[in-house]
Amino acid sequence: MFPILFTIGGFKVYASVFFLVLALLVGLVVGGRESRRLGVPNREFLLFAVSVVPIVLGLAVLNGLVFEITLWNILPDYEYSGSGGLVSFGAVLGALAWGAVLTRVFKQPITERLDLIAVILPLILGIYRIGCFLNGCCFGKEIQGLLAVYLFGQNGDGVHRYPTQIMLMLMNLAVFAWLWQRRMKKSFHGELTLSFLVLYSLGRLIIDAFRALPNMLGPLSLHQLSALAIFMITIGFFIHLRRTELLQEN
Repeated sequence: MFPILFTIGGFKVYASVFFLVLALLVGLVVGGRESRRLGVPNREFLLFAVSVVPIVLGLAVLNGLVFEITLWNILPDYEYSGSGGLVSFGAVLGALAWGAVLTRVFKQPITERLDLIAVILPLILGIYRIGCFLNGCCFGKEIQGLLAVYLFGQNGDGVHRYPTQIMLMLMNLAVFAWLWQRRMKKSFHGELTLSFLVLYSLGRLIIDAFRALPNMLGPLSLHQLSALAIFMITIGFFIHLRRTELLQEN
């Protein structure tokens, strides 16, 4: 693909880095606009924006290493590379967790602030996936047919594959579009956060089935198992909230 977008004076600009920075900048602009609408103090938003970036990147790298070490220890034929790349599960959960911590520090309503973060996360993830596509990572299984796109794999082999990077990009942007229009009509604080986690984990559970990932448990990869865990926990938490509301009403 095009892992290097362009070169400036001998300095190589990589697609993955470029679109990661672009995604964060767009998230900052859109998130800042939404935070002002919600009346979030500028210092609170800026502190979160500045501090969350190294945290989520560190957790994404750590998540990738944990995944790779797990596969290396459990699957005998797995080739350990020493770098698992960035895994977005760690970034997503890390951003929400850090948002909850800072909100507690500022003594603000946690669920309302988490809804703000949850709306912006799929937008950032969607833009970042463009870099994945150009970089050639997160590639799909080999196929033939209408969905086939000529892509390169981890070893540089060019074959027709599922365009899972594009599928992930479209999924994230669709989730963002739905949450963005829903943010003015939500029934309770925390609804957008729960909706994001359900939609994101369900999307990853489906799309990751088309990726060239080693099976961990039956037909499921480690990524799918992680998505399934997040999906089940979020659904369970949502049911608990609904039951609590019904008991209070009665």
